[in-house]
Amino acid sequence: MAKFMKTFLILSLLSFNAVAAPFIISDPLDSAVTHCGWKTDSGIRIDVPVALSGTDKICKLDLSNLVAGSHTLSATAVAIDPIFGRRESVPTANFLLVVPSVPALPSGLRLQL
Repeated sequence: MAKFMKTFLILSLLSFNAVAAPFIISDPLDSAVTHCGWKTDSGIRIDVPVALSGTDKICKLDLSNLVAGSHTLSATAVAIDPIFGRRESVPTANFLLVVPSVPALPSGLRLQL
């Protein structure tokens, strides 16, 4: 049973590292920033709460759901003020990236003796 648990733990750790998503991150932000506004090439805008990197706030976007192809993304820093409401920076310069396509299916599967 101990050998099984050891093997399970090793496989769990290996699989965890293998599925880590790629992210776009920013440099540290002003302490008043609460969200990052992301705009994609398809025109979709989403607000994502800031992430913590140590004690700093940063913009961080998970790219695991992007489909294969070329993409353009930009970000804004958003602060919610109790009096003035939503305060948003100008957008960053466009960030260009290419998501590789999925490899072709294997073919000609057969049993070799």
